[in-house]
Amino acid sequence: MLKCAQVGLLVAVLLSAFTAAKAQDDLYSARGIVPQAVRQGKLGSCYFHAVIAALAQHHADVIRKMIRGNSDGSYTVTFGDAKTETAYPEDLRYAHDSGYDLSDGQWVAVLFRAYAQRVLRESLLQAIDSSDLFPLLKQPAEKMVASSDPLVLAYDRAIRAQVDQYGNIDRAELETRLKKEMSALTVPDSMKDSVVSMLESGGFFDKMVAMIQQNGELFGAYRAVGQGGIADRVMKTLAGSTRFQENQSESQAGEALAAAARAGMPIVACTGGSRFYQEVVKGGALPPGADAWYVNAHCYTVLGYDSGSATVNIRNPWARHPDPDGIFNLSLSTFLPAYAGIVTPQ
Repeated sequence: MLKCAQVGLLVAVLLSAFTAAKAQDDLYSARGIVPQAVRQGKLGSCYFHAVIAALAQHHADVIRKMIRGNSDGSYTVTFGDAKTETAYPEDLRYAHDSGYDLSDGQWVAVLFRAYAQRVLRESLLQAIDSSDLFPLLKQPAEKMVASSDPLVLAYDRAIRAQVDQYGNIDRAELETRLKKEMSALTVPDSMKDSVVSMLESGGFFDKMVAMIQQNGELFGAYRAVGQGGIADRVMKTLAGSTRFQENQSESQAGEALAAAARAGMPIVACTGGSRFYQEVVKGGALPPGADAWYVNAHCYTVLGYDSGSATVNIRNPWARHPDPDGIFNLSLSTFLPAYAGIVTPQ
């Protein structure tokens, strides 16, 4: 018979295995890593969700390797350039409860929050470098931001608590929120004071606000504007490289789509900057039937391309418009003016 100590050890092992299995179920859900599991929430984060769905179709194994669960319920994400960020339970709940991500499982929210932290950390470092902070203080300030998750999260949560839907920030309110977030941290008061005082440094606040407005969706601001090169940046961060191929002619676009499809590459196409986009901006009308699937300044996942019929299979990350699941087919002749080009890894 097993002794009490052995029984206790066996129970602990089984409980640990059960907890780990449940964490995996919560992370990926029954659907697993597939494009159809990716659903954009109420923010204008199409550029992010379209890239994630494209990666899910062709590189599910890479995504699985990118995410590592930790014993405290957090997840560490290793990006394409080997840099890491950790997504914490509080911030994952924020993404879910706010409706910013509606995907099945937590894996998309984990990637979303890790990417947001990375953008903020890099932007804070750039803002410090370009500010008029005394040179002897710049290096320790940069070291703090580069190495401390709690400090970056304090800024992140303070920004999210008061950013408006256009990405605007009130400086005095941000300072109040930041002090509140900093009060709970177990770091020296001198460090807290230094982090808050950066807001007073010439150029720092303006640089940070510019970053927030350029990446507003990551912090809770909805910006229905052209996404420009943001999909490129997401692809490069997650896949390690990026390439944009502009739609110039049917033959060129068809060749680019066919080559990417043959290579099993993730493909994203955005309407911002396209001929349709320019027509809408000028107040013109779309071709008949386009309203059923077209969204201006929006990014989509290209699921496939049939060279024989010159047909592009596309998915809207809203998982609707059109139903079901936002999936539809376009002829290459319609794809050409509707999308500016395709984004793939290099």
